[in-house]
Amino acid sequence: MKKLILTSVLVGCLGFASLAQFLMKNNTHMLRSGDEHYFNITNNVAPGAKGPSVVWDFRNLETKSTLTSYMYSAYSTEKTAELPEANTVLEEYGTRFFFKASNGIIEQYGTVTKNNTLTKYDVPFVKMVFPFNYGDSYSGNFSGTIYGKNNYEAQFTGTYLLEADAYGTIILPDNITYDNVFRIKTVKEQCYNGKDACNCVSISYKWYAEDVRYPLLTIIQSQNSKGIKTIRTAYYSKGENKIDNDSPTKLTAQNVEVNIYPNPFMDEFKLDYTITTDTDVNIEIYDNSGRKLNSIQKLNQKAGYYTEIICNEDVKNQFGMFHIRVIAGNEVVSKTVIRGE
Repeated sequence: MKKLILTSVLVGCLGFASLAQFLMKNNTHMLRSGDEHYFNITNNVAPGAKGPSVVWDFRNLETKSTLTSYMYSAYSTEKTAELPEANTVLEEYGTRFFFKASNGIIEQYGTVTKNNTLTKYDVPFVKMVFPFNYGDSYSGNFSGTIYGKNNYEAQFTGTYLLEADAYGTIILPDNITYDNVFRIKTVKEQCYNGKDACNCVSISYKWYAEDVRYPLLTIIQSQNSKGIKTIRTAYYSKGENKIDNDSPTKLTAQNVEVNIYPNPFMDEFKLDYTITTDTDVNIEIYDNSGRKLNSIQKLNQKAGYYTEIICNEDVKNQFGMFHIRVIAGNEVVSKTVIRGE
């Protein structure tokens, strides 16, 4: 197993990437016995773009059914003796996934289906490692045996690759919006009974927020000789808006305070700022590619409170994500805002 730390570079030298990312940590995102996580199962969609500062708009997902994920101790369930390494079980639709969740790693040691087909790993599949951040990747091998009815038995081997391939803002149904999220892509290739060519490839995409332990959105795909097909799409049904349309977003530095609202916006948003010393102020607006759209200069402003209204014309009537920088003397405050359609 190998962990690679990759370096990401954003177009231009604006430093937005460092402002937008959070670090997934063991104490905030590890599987935890006793938890439940609630999903709405929806129509299948494509996972969207990868890279920095992406806006994923999934507002049009249509709920077909619901799903609850249950997490509990492996020591209180069947098959514990056959999977002694596991300490945590995740159960969905009656299928139990057995994990060892400790020391900053989530390793899968087995699966038991409703008809008691047992998948047992002798070399585990690594589900997650901590800490993890945009640009990180982790790869390795796994192997094991499947035991089914009528003495069915099949050996398998495979490889996996986890990579945090994108970060940005996700918009879920009911305009539930999370800024500062990143996406983890997992590719798992599995071969049966010693075959040279892998005959089972699964790809999953999971979006994570800093203050939600489990995924906000999961998209699962299968891949074969005919191509890639999305087979499951589910989003977190208890999500809450992290960008409040009614309350200003406050950003502070030592000598400047900035409020931006509403966010997301439709026709215009207000940018209120307070400076504590006399200084020049420059408000810069960039699109998602890092191209400067506008610059508003205020020279020799006296200490005090000021308001600017930013209209659609100021963002060239574009939709999507914009990066606002307020430069007051030697201090810079940055914020991402979204114009919805």
